[in-house]
Amino acid sequence: MKAGYFSFIILLVSISVKAQSVEYINTEPVYVLDSVVVTEAAISKLGPDAIAIITIAKGKKAVAMYGEQAENGVIYMETKPFARNRINRLLSAFSPDYNKLLRQYGSDSTFQYIVNNKLMTPTEESQLVALEKKSLLGVEILGPKKLEEQYQVTGKNAGVVIKALSE
Repeated sequence: MKAGYFSFIILLVSISVKAQSVEYINTEPVYVLDSVVVTEAAISKLGPDAIAIITIAKGKKAVAMYGEQAENGVIYMETKPFARNRINRLLSAFSPDYNKLLRQYGSDSTFQYIVNNKLMTPTEESQLVALEKKSLLGVEILGPKKLEEQYQVTGKNAGVVIKALSE
């Protein structure tokens, strides 16, 4: 009787350990960096100055996008270069004038962005990288002279005035 009892206890302990292991694994969110699922270790290698935006998703939408592994949420991060490329594609698709301007200069490094009449500085660019297609209302391109007259900005090749829905 004692041998059977000990076997039962060992079985319960092994089931309990296995259940705790599974539970521990399932408490982690899914980490997504620049649209690629990565490990937490990959995220920890990034410096805070490399990150443009962080979005946290939970619930049915997260599971629908990333499967059952996302049951405990998704932490979605974009690096600054990735976010900038995404915004350039978005604005190019929305505005033929922006697309032409971007092709003319090869990059947006000499553009001054203005979102909802607010000049975007490096510390405020989160408003720019948070733009989505559904929130865009309009894009207007200003030449250097008009940019200086309206916004007192010099040394830029163009102004990109974006009107968007505020969240």
